Formats: sequence, structure tokens, C-alpha cells
Amino acid sequence: MADDGRSPSLLLLFFFSVLLVTNERYATVDTVIRRRLLTRTSTVGKTGLRKCAETMLGLVALLGDEAVDDTTCKQELDALLWDMEQLQFEANKTEIWNYTCDRELEEYETLNSEIDTSIGKVTKEIEELKVKVHVEKTVRAYKEEYESIARVINELPSRKEIEAEIQGQKKRLEEATAAIEAVDTKLDLRTKQFTLLMSTIQNLKATLDEDAIMEDEQQDEDEDMEDVESKTENENGRWRMV
Repeated sequence: MADDGRSPSLLLLFFFSVLLVTNERYATVDTVIRRRLLTRTSTVGKTGLRKCAETMLGLVALLGDEAVDDTTCKQELDALLWDMEQLQFEANKTEIWNYTCDRELEEYETLNSEIDTSIGKVTKEIEELKVKVHVEKTVRAYKEEYESIARVINELPSRKEIEAEIQGQKKRLEEATAAIEAVDTKLDLRTKQFTLLMSTIQNLKATLDEDAIMEDEQQDEDEDMEDVESKTENENGRWRMV
């Protein structure tokens, strides 16, 4: 086999396969399933360690049979070597596939790390944008409130106009206060005058009443005097007639 350029590691694989097939009957169900998973056939057909082991066992059986000619043994050996080459190809392919899977896993891990980093960055940017949007909403609300207050203020008179209006109102208040004071003074004077007038009227009425009483008394006295004079004249006339 060394002259055919075969790898010595393949012989080890064959012997390992022979041991697997020989000891399979003594193994547990789990062990058999595990070994069959390791030596499962590929998509090409019945290849792998199991086929090589069966071919090798067949070759050993032929070599032990003296009735078998060399040509048959040579054909069986060529078949075994072909199966070994296929097994080597499958092993190389599996190794390449494992290497590719490892690289893909590394790429996936790198990509996953990059995705996590991107997600963290985007999450941070989203939080920053939320804060920015909140600030902008607050500023916009303040701006709208300011504009509303500004419109109300613009509808009101200016400070200069307000000051002028205040001064005018103060002046009118002073004038009204002065007018009220003048009216109060005049009213006080009129009250005093009215009081004096009422007192004068009462005094005058009392005087008139006294004068009327005196006139009545004088009139009574005059009437009495006239009666006396009339009586006196009558008596004098009577005496004259006598």
C-alpha cells in the first residue's frame, strides 16, 4: 500500500472501522446509535468507514480462502483502495466543511457583535433623538405660548399710552376730588345758611306771633275804649236832654 501512495492514516481508519463492526454486537443501543451517526453514509451512496470496513473484511475473507485466485483478490484490493480514496475524499471534504463552518461561525459571531454594536448605537441614537424631540416639543410649546402672550400684549396699549392714561386718570381723579371737596365746602356753607335761615324764620315767626298777640290785645283795648267812649257819649247826651 505504501507503493501505491496510500496514506498510512487510512489503514488506521480501516482498522478502527473493523473494530467498530466487530464490537457493534456487544455495544449498547446508545453506543450503536452514536457510532452509526459517526459512520453514517454520505449523499453519494453507501460510502464511509462502514463500507470500507465491509470491503476490508471481504478482502480478508478472500485472502484466507485458498480457492480464490489472485485476480479476484486484486479486484477486491482495487475496490478497497478505491473506497479508501473515496473515504479520504469524504474526510477532506468534511474537514473543509468543518473549516468553512468554523469560519462562518466566526463571521457570524463577528457579524453578531457588529449587529449588537449597531443596535446599541442605534438604541443610543434613538434615546438621544427622544430627548431631542422632547426638548424640541418643549421649546415649541414655549414658543407657541410666547406667541400667544405676545399677540395678547400687542392688542393692549403700549407702556407709554398706559402711562399717559394713568396720568390722565390721576388728573381726572384730582379734579374730581377737588370738585367733591368744593361741593362739600359749598354744601357745608349751604347747610349753615339753611340752618341760619331756619333759625331766622323761627325767630321771625315767633316775633310775628308775638306781634299778632299784641295787635289782638291792642285791638281789644281799642274796642274797650270805644265802648267806654260810646257809653260816655250816650250818658252825656242823656244828661243834656234832661
